[in-house]
Amino acid sequence: MTWEDMLIKEESNILNALDSKQKKKLKKTLQAAEPSEYFGQDFTQLGDLIGMLEELDLVKDDSKMKKKMKSINEQNVDMVATASKLRKQYEQLYRQVRKIVYPKSAGSLRDDEKWQKKIMKWWTY
Repeated sequence: MTWEDMLIKEESNILNALDSKQKKKLKKTLQAAEPSEYFGQDFTQLGDLIGMLEELDLVKDDSKMKKKMKSINEQNVDMVATASKLRKQYEQLYRQVRKIVYPKSAGSLRDDEKWQKKIMKWWTY
């Protein structure tokens, strides 16, 4: 069975009600909206950059700069925590929308175990 056959079997009333152009657009949009392993990677990279700056002698020797970098680092940690919460909410909403479009495969957000390993790998990056 090909992936195309699987999609045909999974289609819902919503997909059946659309013309081919609308159906294609909805499927592409749904696929693009799927959470990726890179969600929030920018925050991690910013943390790395902040860490690098904090290690510079220029920052270490300047108490004002040191204090400012500490504040920036704390803000980044707060953003990462917020991103984690938002990530979970995003996945839950995505599953709800996917369930409407593909009711038979509603629970599958990729292979959940594989997916969680990718997410954990990203968060510990």
